[in-house]
Amino acid sequence: MAKPEDFLQGPIPGQSLTTEPRKWPWERPPQMSSHEEVTKYYINKLADQDVMDDLAVMFDGGMPLAPFVETLTTTGVSEGLHTVDASLIANPVIHTFIKAAMTQYGIKVKDDTYDPERDPKEREERRLRMTIDLALAEAAESGGTKQNDPGVSLLQEVKDSMDTSMGEEPVAEDTVQEVAPEETTQPKGLMARETM
Repeated sequence: MAKPEDFLQGPIPGQSLTTEPRKWPWERPPQMSSHEEVTKYYINKLADQDVMDDLAVMFDGGMPLAPFVETLTTTGVSEGLHTVDASLIANPVIHTFIKAAMTQYGIKVKDDTYDPERDPKEREERRLRMTIDLALAEAAESGGTKQNDPGVSLLQEVKDSMDTSMGEEPVAEDTVQEVAPEETTQPKGLMARETM
């Protein structure tokens, strides 16, 4: 949490206007002025076989394409290569180029992390599932079972129907058992990733 003293160490409003003009690359005229130049620059940069091999590893690991392309062109803007406008025009072309290249590798690339059709529904289902699990756990603590409590029976039916609609097999109440989490060491490092 920020302390009041920390705010006194920050920049003063307007302080950036008192530094030397054109100090940063993005304050100078861009190196490439047209969106065709920008698009050709990125396509030539990405068309290298070694670059594509590295991108294939990244996208095969589940990295979405849209944030990568936006980060790539935003870096170009910060280095003074081109303007934001040129990157907005070049982004769809770069996106399509990378997606087609990944198809050649046999990798189905996610376009973006957010799916407006799926995400809200999944979030609501997770909330409902968690609420039902909490209610079932509370009822189990007080001795409620499917046989002696009609509310527990109803909640278990709803949970079973949700599991069936999600493609999961419903678990019988008698077969549920506590499993102690295993103590495993997680791989560390730049290239460490979870397998799905």
